[in-house]
Amino acid sequence: DPNEDTEWNDILRDFGILPPKDEPKDETEEMVFRLQKEAEVNLERMTLKELNEAEDDFDEDDMKALEMYRQQRLQEWKILQKRQKYGELREISGEQYVKEVTKLRRMCGL
Repeated sequence: DPNEDTEWNDILRDFGILPPKDEPKDETEEMVFRLQKEAEVNLERMTLKELNEAEDDFDEDDMKALEMYRQQRLQEWKILQKRQKYGELREISGEQYVKEVTKLRRMCGL
């Protein structure tokens, strides 16, 4: 499957053998954008008194949009965490490398 998330497919994409991966449309982002546009239109029509009254309103649609966005970001974060199999990558000196390998050998009983 050319859209599958594998290292091999990523390499093939880098060399131009496979086309770029199709990115799914972000429904939550589109919904937030649409709500922002609607709010802008509504704000232009409101009087100062109406604006002051509506300033603290946070309706159910806003809550739904916010929760959907939150859930999506959590999903993306979980996927990213699963991809990071070996923790973090950091640069170390040769001396630190020797210490880490020696410590690992002692822990493994080698």
